Amino acid sequence: MNKIKHLCTDNDVNGNPRRLYVLTDWETGEPISAWDEGYLGHLAVPGPWREAAYAANRIEISVTKYNKLKRSLPSPDYAYDVPGYSHLRESV
Repeated sequence: MNKIKHLCTDNDVNGNPRRLYVLTDWETGEPISAWDEGYLGHLAVPGPWREAAYAANRIEISVTKYNKLKRSLPSPDYAYDVPGYSHLRESV
């Protein structure tokens, strides 16, 4: 089972939230994908992981780590576009 982490840092100078939901590999714990929470909350995460995002514990991180994760990890709109999850695409 994969784990969603809710990583948070200080708001930006305009007061906008800087929070990420990060999907990690269940075996290695390595981050696979990240979604900026923005004002969507847990709905920023694709369907299969929304419940886990809703229940995720908040973890404080630095602004530097937030920026690094946001730049380096993909944020696909659909679960089947997450690396290793193409099997979630429904065939028509």
